[in-house]
Amino acid sequence: MNEYVWLKFFHILIAIIALGTSAGLGIVMEFYGDHPVHGLFVLRAVKRLVAFVVIPGYLLMVVTGLWLTHDAWSFTFRWVQTALVLWVLGAVAFTGSLVLLNKQIELFEANGPTSTSYKRVSLLERFFGGASGLIIVIIVYLMVAKPSLSW
Repeated sequence: MNEYVWLKFFHILIAIIALGTSAGLGIVMEFYGDHPVHGLFVLRAVKRLVAFVVIPGYLLMVVTGLWLTHDAWSFTFRWVQTALVLWVLGAVAFTGSLVLLNKQIELFEANGPTSTSYKRVSLLERFFGGASGLIIVIIVYLMVAKPSLSW
């Protein structure tokens, strides 16, 4: 197999691992993030998995994606440009989600999961996490469909 096929394979494998982990963590947080006994453990575990699996995966995805684009496509394609802009927006939303996750942990330790402040931050974290997830789904669509966008 040539370099492009291997690189594409690793790009997709990294995407499966990073995106699957990220989506799974969102589901786990939804079900158990405010559990009075296990919630703090869940939040801390999510934080570690994000640091050691999701963030490196997202960074490797963008690097391999840029490499693939350089090898086989062009940065002048609208779908590539749109995906890159969305990646930056997704990174901003994801960063907001991480800041809020840290705040959730602080508030859980200080006030517990039933406090108004914890619930407010938890809701905001869900919004930012959901926004970054939606952006990722759109990027995946662009990568698969490669639509001819015009504007």
